[in-house]
Amino acid sequence: MSSVIYNSSSRDSVIDLLAPWRILRNLFRHKNLIFQFTRREVEKRYRGTFLGLFWAFFTPLLMLCVYTLVFGFIFGGSFGHPGESKTQFALGLFCGLLIWELIGAAASVSPGLVVSNLNYVTKVIFPLEILPFCMVAAAFVHVCIGFIPLILFILITQGGLHPTAFGAIPLLIPILLYCLALSWMLSALGVFLRDIVSLVPPCLTVLMFLSAIFFPITAIPHACQWIVKLNPAAILISQARNAVVFGYSIDPLCLGIQILISAALAIGAYAFFMRCKPAFADVL
Repeated sequence: MSSVIYNSSSRDSVIDLLAPWRILRNLFRHKNLIFQFTRREVEKRYRGTFLGLFWAFFTPLLMLCVYTLVFGFIFGGSFGHPGESKTQFALGLFCGLLIWELIGAAASVSPGLVVSNLNYVTKVIFPLEILPFCMVAAAFVHVCIGFIPLILFILITQGGLHPTAFGAIPLLIPILLYCLALSWMLSALGVFLRDIVSLVPPCLTVLMFLSAIFFPITAIPHACQWIVKLNPAAILISQARNAVVFGYSIDPLCLGIQILISAALAIGAYAFFMRCKPAFADVL
């Protein structure tokens, strides 16, 4: 009888963890704490620096110049649009790099996130699940700041924003959900598998070149395109770049599919994190 009761209780617990409304309610309950930690993460990144938040502009601009020189002028890169100029290529590259910065931050910081906050692990009442959420939120703030010069350059060079640029805003939904899924999953695994910290950087480098940041998906041999299309980052970056810089409408079917997949992964990663959470203190 006790076994039956235990299994039923365990089953109910898993169902509770996978219920989206319960996840949202839990995060909303800690909204003040989330705001404080997110603000702290944003401030911590530039605390003590002379230029402060200016680095959020300067860093992506520096990378833009390097990648534009290498891929745009030395290798003659192009996204394959009719009449595409080097300026448009640079703006498209910038757009892709900004989105990748958000994804890369979620993947690179998360494995050591719980381990580096050991003092919170020992506090039973502290909601550790908000740490990955706050980290993604802080990274999103930095990326939003980086989009300001991108929009200014588009206004200067093209005379205005394409109407499709506003239609690209919903793409942020699957992008953020994928980042949350990565963060919850890797932050939990990082407690038990410390090698993940060393494994993530080379994997990120490979994934970056498979995310169609420097070239269009159509430039890949047709027989290999399916491999890149399995990477949601490549699809979302291509959609965002085409909408913001080149004036193409996003594919609503593609967007809907990506939202469903990313939501399912985020819910599953949250449930995995919460199931692992009681063991963190024992391991650390």
